[in-house]
Amino acid sequence: MDLVGGIALVVAVGVAGQVAARSLRVPSILLLLVLGLLVGPVLGWLDPDEVFGDALFPLVSMAVGLLLFEESLKLDFGRLRGGARRPVLGLVTTGALVTGLGATAIAYLFLDVTWGRAAVVGAILIVSGPTVVGPLLAIIRPRQPVESVLAFEGIFIDPIGATVALAVANVVLHAEPVSLLATGGWGLLVGVVAAALLVVLIRFGRVPRETEVVLAFAFALGAYALAEGVHDEAGLFATTALGAALANQRVARTEPLHEFGTHIGLLLIGALFVVLSARIDLDALARYALPTIGIVALLVLVLRPLVAGLSTLGTELRWSDRAMIGWMAPRGIVAASTASVFSLRFEDAGEPFPQLVPVVFGVVLLTAIVYGFTGAPAASLLGVRSSERERLDDDGLPVLDRSA
Repeated sequence: MDLVGGIALVVAVGVAGQVAARSLRVPSILLLLVLGLLVGPVLGWLDPDEVFGDALFPLVSMAVGLLLFEESLKLDFGRLRGGARRPVLGLVTTGALVTGLGATAIAYLFLDVTWGRAAVVGAILIVSGPTVVGPLLAIIRPRQPVESVLAFEGIFIDPIGATVALAVANVVLHAEPVSLLATGGWGLLVGVVAAALLVVLIRFGRVPRETEVVLAFAFALGAYALAEGVHDEAGLFATTALGAALANQRVARTEPLHEFGTHIGLLLIGALFVVLSARIDLDALARYALPTIGIVALLVLVLRPLVAGLSTLGTELRWSDRAMIGWMAPRGIVAASTASVFSLRFEDAGEPFPQLVPVVFGVVLLTAIVYGFTGAPAASLLGVRSSERERLDDDGLPVLDRSA
């Protein structure tokens, strides 16, 4: 298949998967994974390596950078109020640390890898993600503040986990902490400066509101390219810093930028997941099936309850609320995409990491299935399911009625 046909197929399948998932009210990654496997290794219609060639790695990396920008736009710390603040802060600090360390130990236990490579897997498995949490919350309907805690955790943890994973992967590949500091520092500087320039343009440059999303998209691409041109992998730091800085500044109104996730973000998620799942080796997926099942079992039954218990200790949450939070930790598109990016990076460095992609994709699939089928019964059993259906946005957060 040529480049034009390949792009058309990826976009068509990605959009179809997103539309169908929303209609069926299921996590989109499940349908996208199935569709990607179908058009890729099953039917052989799409071979991303053949279609995109040497451009595959930089395109995937850039798409991940744009997704992290979209996720970071939601990191408005002012939105955390009331009983959700302390649990969320605990989950994205103490919880992230314990999850990373615990997942590293679990990966080392089940996979024949070094501690460094196990740490890469553990860091990637820190992330959760609103693209899978939101649809699950719409089905489960837990009461407040459980719903907000889980939704905000998904929003905040993606860029945090991806950044930690990026740092760990750089150390494992290069063993040069100084280079890592330079990479991260340069990326953060580029992102913050780009955010400042964009804010000035929006606030004082008479930028039409209908062009703000396109302008932000251009700034995100520019920041990624500039940072990446100086240090490899600095682009991911830059786009994350750009989004977070925009989310927390109060100089210019940036509400239109949230349309980025509604349109460009959805297109990126669909296309990226189809491309990545089409590259999966079904034999490798089967080969690592048993270790993956073991990893998921410990993540779900041991690590997540431990993390939730430690992170919510001393908060206002009831025991049933804490138990429900301990039974919800699916992995999503950022985990899958960062695993694919780092796998390509390891291959490019001449040090293949064959376990990374099939194991992480297996964790994404199995956790979505486990929590998708057991979430609602668990909420009912614990007595934390809301009797009224709230209107939720794409991230699982309640939609405020501003007309009241």
